[in-house]
Amino acid sequence: MAEKPLQVLIVGAGIGGLMAAVGLRREGHEVTLFERSELAEEVGAALHLAPNAHGLLRHFGIFPETFGANPVHGFTEYNQDGTPRLDIRMTELLKIWEHKWVLTHRVRLHNELKRVATSDEGSGPPAVLHKSSKVAEVDPENATITLESGAKYSGDLIIGADGISSVTRKVVTGDDIRPFSSGKSAFRFLVPHEQIRANLETEHLAAREGYVTIWYGNDRRLVMYPCNDNTMMNFVAIHPAELSASRGEGWNRGTSKETLLETYREFGPVVRALLDMTDVGSLKVWSLLDMAHIPTWFKGRVVLLGDAAHPFLPHQGQGGGVALEDAASLAALLPRGTTADQVPERLPLYEKCRDERAHRIQEFTRIAGADLNDENRAKFNIMEFTRYNYGHDEWYASKHSLRTYLSSKSPTILRQPLSFGPHVSPRQTHHGHPFDSRHTTFATHSVRFRTSATYLRTLFPTASFRFSAPGTVAEATFMCTQLDKLGWLGGGGYNFFGLWIHGVEYVKKTGGTVSGSFLPILFESLADPIVTGREELGMPKVFCDIDVTKTRDSTAISCSWRGTRFISMTLEGLKDEDAANGDKGLGKVPGPQEDGLITYRYIPTVGQRGVADAEYPVFIGSDGSTTERVVERRLRGETGRVDIQTGDEKSLPTLHHIAAGLAEIPIYGVLDVRTEEGRGVEDLSQARKLE
Repeated sequence: MAEKPLQVLIVGAGIGGLMAAVGLRREGHEVTLFERSELAEEVGAALHLAPNAHGLLRHFGIFPETFGANPVHGFTEYNQDGTPRLDIRMTELLKIWEHKWVLTHRVRLHNELKRVATSDEGSGPPAVLHKSSKVAEVDPENATITLESGAKYSGDLIIGADGISSVTRKVVTGDDIRPFSSGKSAFRFLVPHEQIRANLETEHLAAREGYVTIWYGNDRRLVMYPCNDNTMMNFVAIHPAELSASRGEGWNRGTSKETLLETYREFGPVVRALLDMTDVGSLKVWSLLDMAHIPTWFKGRVVLLGDAAHPFLPHQGQGGGVALEDAASLAALLPRGTTADQVPERLPLYEKCRDERAHRIQEFTRIAGADLNDENRAKFNIMEFTRYNYGHDEWYASKHSLRTYLSSKSPTILRQPLSFGPHVSPRQTHHGHPFDSRHTTFATHSVRFRTSATYLRTLFPTASFRFSAPGTVAEATFMCTQLDKLGWLGGGGYNFFGLWIHGVEYVKKTGGTVSGSFLPILFESLADPIVTGREELGMPKVFCDIDVTKTRDSTAISCSWRGTRFISMTLEGLKDEDAANGDKGLGKVPGPQEDGLITYRYIPTVGQRGVADAEYPVFIGSDGSTTERVVERRLRGETGRVDIQTGDEKSLPTLHHIAAGLAEIPIYGVLDVRTEEGRGVEDLSQARKLE
């Protein structure tokens, strides 16, 4: 039976609404947008796309650098008289984030979102955009909207992305939640970069590209940053609202140049020279509105997004970014194949994914915008805010939430093989002594790479796991090992293949930490080590066939199940280490200081789905090994590739969920390709329950 796409109605075709259209279209749903304006000129000047927002755009095939966005390179701050407060180059600091922090013209971003949402190009049916279509009524139970023209449209879901003056919000929350003045307004305008360069008083401000510059007075500030490939400077001048009070609301209220100059008359000569460049025809002022925390994000089949749910003050440049996160979350929670009957149960999950984060960033923004003499300024910790704001990927987070939710509803459970009665471990002799493993041989083939920390976090089993360093980039290794001459297997051997996530910490209940590599999955080609490894070591082992094919200078590894190959890894250009060190290829990659290997044991309770008989972290320390590992040959490779196919419920009935999770891991760059051969394999008897 063919999948029936959802019929999604989006009220509002701003940045958040169009992003939702882009994401839902890619999932195969049929999207219709209703915009009250003609969109002849989408309002706004420029905006920040911090790493958390920039990464979501790239996930959906939107690359801001192609329409004039330029990266942030640094910050400069001055007091209102022009004396310096701060000058910092951010290039190195920003490298810990997976995606760049870029500055873009709002209209260009809006136009690209509109193109991607409505173009015949791309996957899924193009979204349909109705302009000059003001919504008059919304029926949340029947997912029906009525336009002022009288036209009615019905669907499976209505997304309220209609901004701060939202019609849909009134339907969801009632009239009690309304925007209110923050006490501040903002002038906004653009000045050509060349005009600033041509003025002797201001030319130094344009000497370095990609700098955000702020002048602070106690109750007002002027923010300047570049956009449009550094050809224009965007200005936001935040000030007490009564100083520019005028009739009307929204972004496009006009004002006078005299009002602007008077508001900043006590600022230094450089600021006055900049403000003199303002083109009064493009000078606008808008009231900065705030709003209380909404009690719910949805009602019936209506759900809120962006400013309709949480209007932002501009002090952290996160308003647009959080709206993009909302949109990405909805697309992640309503994947292809979602039925109309499933929509109501996904909306509480969306609220759970977004409510705490959106409103926490909103509160950060209020603190960042406080006047200099406000006691709340003492709460302003820029590093805390930055780590929270940027160290998140909503697509990965919401996909993980959906998987967890679906797992809780599924008749399938997490399970390990049950014991069939007491028996001495086959890893030991019948007298309970360890086998002599000094002569066991190994050949280990590995590809170490840089990847997304935000995605890898979704593989952590509990919130007690974390990366030891901040940032959205991490390192991991796919590794295959061939074992032979194992005493506890009658002199035979087997192969295993797994994922090692480096730089992980487990935080104990006492507050202490243990660091190591975390092992979320280990495929093995023989039942006996799987059974004992899961029961006795708590390791996440599953079966598959693992084949290793070697040539003179390459190795190919294949993981398959009954003929269906789902992992292929190749190491090419292998040379003995002495020869490889003479090349300009990949060098030795120092890893973080780690104490050992961390896994997580889970044993389900029989007859009580979702309840564990036992679950706890397991630590296998690097100290305490009973057998010395001796590397007799090391080869270094020039290139390494990993290809993972997800399979499906028919071709990989017990493994497709694991393959799908591994396939989502992005590889940003290969750091190390190697093969190590030798003898001596530890029996892992040093494995211990952490707590």
